[in-house]
Amino acid sequence: MDSGLQIDNVQRFVEVIGDNEILWELLLGREVICFEEKVKNEKRTQQYCDQGFVRRVNTLQKSNFFIRVNYENGYIFRYTKEQFIERFHKISPPIYSEEITNLLQIDQKLERSKLERPILLKSLKEYFEKDFLNVDTFYQTQCKEFIYFKNYKAEKLSYVQSWVKTNLNTSLDLEQAAAIGAVEGHIQVVARAGSGKTSTLVNRALFLQKHCGVAPNEILILAFNRKAAEEIRERLTLQLKSSIPHVMTFHALAYALVHPEEGILFNEPDGQQNKAQALQTVIDEYRRKPDVYEKIRVLMMAHFREDWERIAWGGYDKSPEEMLRYRRSLPREGLDGNYYKSFGEKVIANFLLEHDITYKYERNFWWNEINYRPDFTIVTGENQGIVIEYFGIEGDPDYDIMSERKREYWRNHPNWHFVELSPTTLRFEGVEDFCALLKRCLESYGVRCDRLNEDEIWKKIRLRAIDRFTKVVEGFIQRCRKLSLTSEKLASLVNNHKCASEVEQRFLELAQKFYQSYLQQLQITGEEDFDGLMQKAAVAIASGQTVFRRKSGIGDLKCLRYILIDEYQDFSELFHHLIEAIRQQNPQAQFFCVGDDWQAINGFAGSDLRFYQNFAQFFQPSQKLNIATNYRSATSIVDIGNTLMYGLGTPARADKTMFGTVEIADLEQFEPTLREQEEHPGDNITPAILRLIDKAIKDGKNVVLLSRMNSLPWYVNYGRRTSRDGVLNNFLNLVHSYLPEESRKAVTISTAHKYKGLQKDVVIILDAVPRCYPLIHPDLMFSRVFGDSIERVVDEERRLFYVALTRAVEHLFILTETKNVSPFLEELKSRKSIGLLDWLDYPPFVGNIQHITVKVGNQAGKGGNGTYTIKHLLNAEGYTWKRIQWPAWCCTYPAQDFSIQQYFDNAQWISSASKIEVRFYDDLENLLAKYLVDKGEYIPIINNTPEVD
Repeated sequence: MDSGLQIDNVQRFVEVIGDNEILWELLLGREVICFEEKVKNEKRTQQYCDQGFVRRVNTLQKSNFFIRVNYENGYIFRYTKEQFIERFHKISPPIYSEEITNLLQIDQKLERSKLERPILLKSLKEYFEKDFLNVDTFYQTQCKEFIYFKNYKAEKLSYVQSWVKTNLNTSLDLEQAAAIGAVEGHIQVVARAGSGKTSTLVNRALFLQKHCGVAPNEILILAFNRKAAEEIRERLTLQLKSSIPHVMTFHALAYALVHPEEGILFNEPDGQQNKAQALQTVIDEYRRKPDVYEKIRVLMMAHFREDWERIAWGGYDKSPEEMLRYRRSLPREGLDGNYYKSFGEKVIANFLLEHDITYKYERNFWWNEINYRPDFTIVTGENQGIVIEYFGIEGDPDYDIMSERKREYWRNHPNWHFVELSPTTLRFEGVEDFCALLKRCLESYGVRCDRLNEDEIWKKIRLRAIDRFTKVVEGFIQRCRKLSLTSEKLASLVNNHKCASEVEQRFLELAQKFYQSYLQQLQITGEEDFDGLMQKAAVAIASGQTVFRRKSGIGDLKCLRYILIDEYQDFSELFHHLIEAIRQQNPQAQFFCVGDDWQAINGFAGSDLRFYQNFAQFFQPSQKLNIATNYRSATSIVDIGNTLMYGLGTPARADKTMFGTVEIADLEQFEPTLREQEEHPGDNITPAILRLIDKAIKDGKNVVLLSRMNSLPWYVNYGRRTSRDGVLNNFLNLVHSYLPEESRKAVTISTAHKYKGLQKDVVIILDAVPRCYPLIHPDLMFSRVFGDSIERVVDEERRLFYVALTRAVEHLFILTETKNVSPFLEELKSRKSIGLLDWLDYPPFVGNIQHITVKVGNQAGKGGNGTYTIKHLLNAEGYTWKRIQWPAWCCTYPAQDFSIQQYFDNAQWISSASKIEVRFYDDLENLLAKYLVDKGEYIPIINNTPEVD
């Protein structure tokens, strides 16, 4: 065919293409013009249309071949081939021979693909079976033209699923299969909570070894802790017996490369702390120097008195709008080590400690239906004392109404003196005048306010302050080590850092000296810590030393083909240097890094999320895959996690159809029964938790109590049950003490950090309040030099809250208070509806019925004089007035041998009583009996007790 041929009329076009009907598609979109005589003839019928555009050519069925033409006047006609040839003449623009040639080639290719596809699919399956590692290359070079990629991918995933099911007896979803089957290039896998991250990593290693023929010494699996490495090793051993890949922690690999002659300094989680002891030795040597000891004393005293909120707002260049949301979470730590809601409360607490005045902060008081925790309570006698309230949000209408109710309450309790303080005084007159006002108020009520001198104050806080200082320095030195800083590099970092306060500047001056001494001690003793070991390992690899030796065998980094890394979101600078050294010696090694950026919660230990977020920059070429199906939790729990992390990445999907339950448990709405008040005076958290776990245990569920810290933000009345096991263990022991022996194992406790990767049927988050989620530690100012900031801390705290939420399988309780809600929980509530727990659905916990509560009130419709007349008699017999549900005088008696008949026989108030109603309740607040009393006579209305009067 002439390459320059142009066809501008229909008849010539038909002559050129012959019977090849596919070429009629070249007319699509072109303008066609009628013969003149056709136009003239049609004028007579008022259907004047001389030109139109070809909009459709149906060539699929020869029996139904047609061409559709749209005319400019809106008419649309369909023509058979013969009609079209007879009617139309001109084609515009003309058709070139090159277009015909190209379309013919495409048509030929399609015809060829119909023939080739079955053959190629068969070849692909053979590659899947015999040469899986090269199947992607075969597809790209031989099959891409004939098989769509989506079809190839579907075939590949189906094969991986089938192989794993047949050989490992495990069912995979498509995303897991994609991660296992991606054997070329570097792979990053984003694995959401409960998605089978570890299983996917293990199954990939098994697939490589058992199916792809990769030798075990060509695979290295790196985990971040010994427990995870042991779990992976155990799973592999079940399938491979003794011939398993190399599995170890990063630190174990470093040790196997370097084999240091001296011991390694490290801290066991619950064991030996030789690294801490080495650091302590350095610090102690400095502390013995009077000038350094004095600097530590001045530093810590100033730190505990600092207005950290002012520093945070002034030192971080944040607008009030950006910081307002987390303002309540900013740390205000007093000299006594407690955290306070405002700087004003912190000043009050410091004043009381400095004047040796004993007080309770936010202790629960249950007074006539009011679950009330005044800021400070100073007890001066039995049921008497001084209450101090700091009204920190003056001007807010609701807050002012609440403040007035508190004033009215104390006016009605003459045994208690009420001291009211305001931020106005603090703001305009300063701390000194604020404290002078507090002193005058306390002295007017007979409290001596003799200030201790600085040495006496230091003695009261010395042990805690020194211990705190030591831990801060330890953390600082560890951060320096993880960043591979020399003394000179640290000095440069500090010199270029702008301190937010004098306290921060003093700390950095001391910390540099401690770090230099620590490095010198390592050099003198020849000892090394794990961070130094990692640095030496990277240097050794870079120098060409790639053989590592362990008891389990010998390996060579140069021989590795596949390196699998677990928990990649916890990657750090040290790990990065080690991996880069390996890649320099072995550029062909392919990396498979699995992790979840939503669970990156170890920034405090030196982890840096930038390695995860910028994976594609560090590993080229690479691809990112997701495994997002949550097989652990019910739908509502998966949904609450997604809601918290909305907009921050690929959301999780729930596999389970069970909806589950997420409930907010508001302690402010919790009304303890009289029995609970007597059993746990001033303590609301313990009876509330007992109610929740009692119901769960009866339903056959396991429960975990999760706390943000190793302490609780609630007052707990331990009685004599305290020990040296720590706050959380003490609380768990307290809870266990009320449970039968066989039920205790069903209830555990943990911090959210330690519970990552674990699960329980029922999770109770103990502390969804601002000072816990987020927890912005006062010592943050000492790590700002490393780039730490409030916003980074808040981001990590969000991720930690996500971890806590997603530990639940079926039921999630979130404990908080209406007026003291975590900003994260407030955000969740603004985005979705979360059920509010009704405490009436959770009856009081009772092992056995041990008490009977008698309530003496007025008969309905008979006025209030009945009880008023006999209140002195009731008071004398130990009754107290309660307004819970039914206002009455209440008293509790042992249930054993209790008799209603004997009760009335012994009651001294009966003879003087009229218009009285008496009710008898068990520990569960079940009504056992109801009697009406008039003129000394008592008449049963309800009696469900065993005895019959």
